[in-house]
Parts: sequence; C-alpha cells; structure tokens
Amino acid sequence: MIKKRSKSILLFLIMVLVLSSFLPNGGAAEKADEEDTEVIETENVDNTTEETNDTTTINNTTEQDTVGEPDLYPITATKKVTENHTFELYLDEANGNLRIINKKTDKEWLGTPQVDKQSILPNNKSFMDSPIHIKYTDGASISQTYTLKDPQNAVAIESIDQGVQVKFDVKELNVSFDLEYRLLDDGFEVTLPYDSLKEEGTVRLLSLEVLPFFNAAKKTDEGALFVPDGSGALMVFREDHPLYYSGYSQPIYGPDHTFASELGEVLDQGWTRSAPPKENIALPVFGNYRNNIGFLGIVTKGEEDANINATPSGIRGIPIYRSGVEFMFRKQDVMFIGSSGRIPLFQGNRIEGDRKVRYILLDDQDANYVGMANTYRNYLINEVGVKPVVPEDLTMNVSLLGGILREDIIGSTFIEMTTFEQVRTIIDSYLEEGVDHLNLTLKGWSKNGLYGNQPNHFPAARQLGGNKELQRLSDYADSKGISLHLETNYVRPFNKSKALKKRTDVVRGIDREVMDSPNYFISSRFSNPNQVFYLMKPEKVYQKHIVGDINKFKDLGISGIHFSYMGNLLYSDQDPNHLSSRKDTIEVWVNALNSYRENVGRTTVDYGFAYTLANVDQINNIPVDSSHFVYLDQTVPFYQIALHGLIPYTAAPANLRNDDKVEFLRSIEYGTYPNYELTFEPTSKMRRTMEDRLFSSEFSYWFGKSVDEYKRLAEIHQKTYDQPIVGHEQLTDKLVKVTYGNGVEIIINYGNEAINVSGVSVQAYDYTVIEGGRN
Repeated sequence: MIKKRSKSILLFLIMVLVLSSFLPNGGAAEKADEEDTEVIETENVDNTTEETNDTTTINNTTEQDTVGEPDLYPITATKKVTENHTFELYLDEANGNLRIINKKTDKEWLGTPQVDKQSILPNNKSFMDSPIHIKYTDGASISQTYTLKDPQNAVAIESIDQGVQVKFDVKELNVSFDLEYRLLDDGFEVTLPYDSLKEEGTVRLLSLEVLPFFNAAKKTDEGALFVPDGSGALMVFREDHPLYYSGYSQPIYGPDHTFASELGEVLDQGWTRSAPPKENIALPVFGNYRNNIGFLGIVTKGEEDANINATPSGIRGIPIYRSGVEFMFRKQDVMFIGSSGRIPLFQGNRIEGDRKVRYILLDDQDANYVGMANTYRNYLINEVGVKPVVPEDLTMNVSLLGGILREDIIGSTFIEMTTFEQVRTIIDSYLEEGVDHLNLTLKGWSKNGLYGNQPNHFPAARQLGGNKELQRLSDYADSKGISLHLETNYVRPFNKSKALKKRTDVVRGIDREVMDSPNYFISSRFSNPNQVFYLMKPEKVYQKHIVGDINKFKDLGISGIHFSYMGNLLYSDQDPNHLSSRKDTIEVWVNALNSYRENVGRTTVDYGFAYTLANVDQINNIPVDSSHFVYLDQTVPFYQIALHGLIPYTAAPANLRNDDKVEFLRSIEYGTYPNYELTFEPTSKMRRTMEDRLFSSEFSYWFGKSVDEYKRLAEIHQKTYDQPIVGHEQLTDKLVKVTYGNGVEIIINYGNEAINVSGVSVQAYDYTVIEGGRN
C-alpha cells in the first residue's frame, strides 16, 4: 500500500514538472539545460503542419505585470568592423551576430532583439543570439541545433573588403562553414560560400537558416512580418493571438516536383495524397517592419533551394516575431523496398552553389509592405534588367481551346472546340465591338489536341484546319493587328504521348525510378491513376524539341509563344546518370524564353516565378490571393505593386471565377488585364474528356460580358498603365484605396452597402476613380 502511494506521489510530481515546463505566449518551453536538440520526425518531411483555415479559440496566457523598467539583456554587437557613407557594421565577436546603424538617423537594426531577462530562458537566449540555425541528419532522422548550443563550438573573425568573414566550427557535429557580411549603399549582404562547408564526421547538413532573428519584433511592436505567399501576406504583430504550434515555412518557387513527399503524403508506391491547395512563392523575398524601421530580404543566390520562414510569437516559448531564409543543402524523400515498406532516404551529395541574401534597410515612410514592394521593383529594374513592356492601350486576353481527345469504349474521338476558321470569327466579333487590342492564345492546336503528343507540336491538328489553315489564321490576325500566340508544353506531357521515350526523356526520383506527375482528385486529394503526366529532362527537351521548333514558329509569323509550366513549375532530376538541380532547370527555361523572344516574338508564362521576369512580355494567371494560413492576417498585392507599369499581367480567367463581383473588384485593386478562356463550341461537348476544369466556356455566352468588362477596365488603364502603385490602404475591412504615382486614386468597396469616404460616395460592390495627374 505504501509503495502504491509512493508511486502515486511520484507520478503527481512528474505531472507538475511537465505542466510547469509550458511557458505563456502560446508555446511549450524546451528544457533549460543544454540538452535541447530538437529531433524532427522524418514522416513530416517538410516540417510544416498541415494548415487549415481553422480559427482556434485558445488564447495566449497573459504575462504577469512587472514593476519598474524591464531588466534587458545588453546589446553585445559592439565592435565596429566597417562602415560606408550611410551605415556602420558592428559585430559580436563571441557569437558572430551583427548590428547595423544608420549614421544619418542613428536608427539601428539588431541581429537579435533586446529582450527581458525574466521572459527568456538562458538556452532560448542562446538560440536567439545564434546567427545560424542548423538542421542535420545522421541518416535516420532530422535534428536541429544552433551555433551557440555547445560551448565548445568556436567562432573566428577575419576582415574582408567592406565587411567581415565569420568562421563557424560546430564541433558537436564536426561541421564548419563561413558567413560573409558586406555593407552596401542600401544595407548589407550575407554570403554563405559553398566551398567553406566541411563535414568531417558522420553528420550531414540538411539546411542552414541565416540571421533568423534579424530585426525581430516584440508582440507590442507596431508592424508585421511579410511573406511572399501568392500575391503576398502579412503576419501582424499582436499581443493576443491563438495558440500556434508552427510557423510559416514554404519553398521559394514551390515544391520540387521530383520529390513526392514535398507534394503531399506518400501513401504507397505510386500513391500520394496532395497537400491542401495553397499558393506558391513566386518571388525570393521576405522581411518585416516594426516601429518605423524594417527591411526587405532578397535571396540573390541559391533561392531555388531555399525556404522562406516566418515565426509568430510563442513558438518555443519565445514572445518574438521573426522572419528569415533557410538554405537547403539536402532533401529527403521516401522509397519502398519489398516487404520493408516505407524507408526515408536523403540526398547523398549536397546541393552545390554559394548562397546569398541581400538586406535592404528601410525606415519611415518606406517601412511597410508598399515600400518593400517598390524597393523590390527598383531592384528588378536596376539589377535584374527588367524593362517596361506595358502597352498604352489595354489588351483583351482570350485563350481558345482548339481540340481535345475523348477516350471511348473503342479508341478515341477528337473533339473540335474551336477551329482555326472559328478563331477568325471571334476576331471579327471583337473588332466590331471596338476591341481592337486583342491578344489570342491557342491551346490544343496541335495533333491530338490539348493532351496530345507533346513535346511535339507539329503538325497542327487536321480537324481544326491543319497547317494550311493555321498559316491563314496567322496572316489574318497580322493583317488585323491582332496578337496571335500558340501555347506550347515542353515540360509536362501526358503519359500516353508517343513523342517521348519514358526511359531516356523523363526525370527520375531519388529512388532512381521514372517520376510520375499525377493530377489529383479535388475531393479526396488522392492521385488520379488515369491522369498521369511526366516531367521532361530540361536539357534534353531543349536540344531535342525546343531549339528545333524555333524556325517552324518563326515561319508561321505568329506574334509569340505561351510556355506552359515554365513559369510555375520547377524541379530537379535525380537520375544518377544525368543529375541536374533546380538551378540547372532555371537556366534551360531562361534560355528557351530568350531564344524565342529573339527569334519568334513575344513570350508569356503562367504565375510568373521571378527567374522569368526579365524574359517575358506578359504573365498570365498571376496570383491574386494568399494561402490564408491561420497565422497570416492579411493578403496584400506585393507582387502587383512590384510589377505594375513594368509587365502586363492577368488574373485567372474571368469565366471561371468563384465570385464574379468580388473577383472583378480584385482585378481593379490589383491592376490586372481582362482574361477569358473560351471555346467556340458549347462547353458540354467536353464531357467525358480530361478537361473538367473548364466548366463554363462558350464564346457566345461570355462575349458580351467580356466586352463590357474590357471597356470598364480600359478607362482605368488609360490613366494608370505606366504608373507605379505608391499607396495601398485597407481603410476598413470592406474598403480599400489604391494610389498611383500620378495621383490617381481608386477606392474599392467590397461591402454590400454604399460608403462615403472624404465626401466621395462608393456604391456597394463598386469602385470610384478619383482623378489626379493625367486625366
């Protein structure tokens, strides 16, 4: 009996200790000793919780009020190592972290924030002070640590031109690497030289997160973290928010489609369940702003294998908001071997190349998401070489589906949806209504239609009129001043295409098997075994198909080419005989865009990953929303602010909108061009084909509405086409004001009641343009 009571008392004491380890502010504290290395289960490969739009009602525990001034940790980056005409760079020689001071304003940006000694455990202070957070593996699991975790870890400092080199020797892992800090006119730059990475033991590096607490913010600060999720999103600083168990961590340019586990849950060999629908990151940027100072981080090297991270207060018991970039050096997938089942597998060799991130420091009126977006815009113009290609007259964009195969009980049937002759009829219809700036893109125009014999594109489908009628259409469009584009697919052909050799033309996964790229059922998110595609080896498809087609397109005299997937899908090839990285794929796609732009005409892509921006004349289906993760508070048009007046862009087709009123207003707020995806024949003719996405497309039904929308948008375009967006304000939860460089203001009312703003009435679900500058 006494033994049972002793056991009960012991269990009670253990329970008390466990409960007391949880700190306020929404996170569980780790042990206050030095044994706090986090082991991450390999089942959750991307370390990201499956987010939903849940709004949990659990609130943070309120911190106890303190009497008097808080006892803050001192600033330790006190050694000045270099300066220029604007900034001074200070370093903490003990940990390698930094501090930047603006000599003109005395404003400072800290590598780690000053925090109250009473609110941060000692090991968490070391975690915050570490300029590098490390993920690694011993082959079986993923663990993480940081440079100040072990007292034996060493830091050495050397001066370099306009900066300093910090050498880290992480003795606990037998790993070493360097960081280089350099001052710039507008901020500073951090470089992680690839040649400096050394792995002397059995541990293998997976990722390094650089300056994770740079300019981090307290909950009481005024401002937000910015992430480039879709069009852009903010995580607003708040003292009171729900309990979050993870932060934002998403790959730049989306997941690597060669790694099945990056796309969702791998259930069995050949069976996956996709992640919930979400937007991808198109721009390699991040940042924050707090109390009138901020920064924009631009990843300038290694961005194709990097994650943007943003962490709300409370995670790990730290009441701090922070954002940063995590560079990946190895990735993980799973493979299945006989009866052994699911086995985790890491890349053997590191992903090569230097990593570099540029921090542009902002203050006062620029320390907000509009200032950050215009800063990125200037970077695109001055350093990437993006030149304005926006036309003075608004262009109506219409994609037309030519044909598609329908699988029947015996054989298949070609379904004609828009013949080349019918395209001429569509051109005449728009011209009669005064829409003479028309950009047409033909899809499914080649043999066997939309999912035919790609990456082959010639000959043109005989059912639509063949090569002769296509040439006639090209000549007709040119005579009418109409832009005619042909869509190509050199990236993701249907697996039944006879124009490729599966064994030699298709990329392979980490298990060395040919990689499938399936479509997914919308309801269950399971992979659809009847809709399986392949990903082409980039260099091979370039040499074998892309280069060879240039003269064929040139001879047609068309206006340009729309390159499917090159702007919104990026992958590597893990074939050991033809190993290539995502960076290699980017180089091939950019070469393709440049070659066609020089020899054929205009080039367009979908979504618009940043590597395409200097090489395209238009972006179709640009993201106009964010993923709405539970910890993201506001969607913002960062991408559109950066591009408006530089590159024309469209949103998703208007005939496929979920909410016509709201999405039309969003097109005005975001400055998009009108866009429709239509067919001359009734949509019902596509029943029992693979094109279940295009649910309403008949030209005769949408023609009048498309003309009306074009004319409304043309009035705004005439006033703003070449102007940057210099202001974007959320006046209320239903009211938004957009301001252009010439003073034109547009107030958009998303509410169901009229609203008066400064003497101007804005009707329900409507907008008002306030003149300024050019009328």
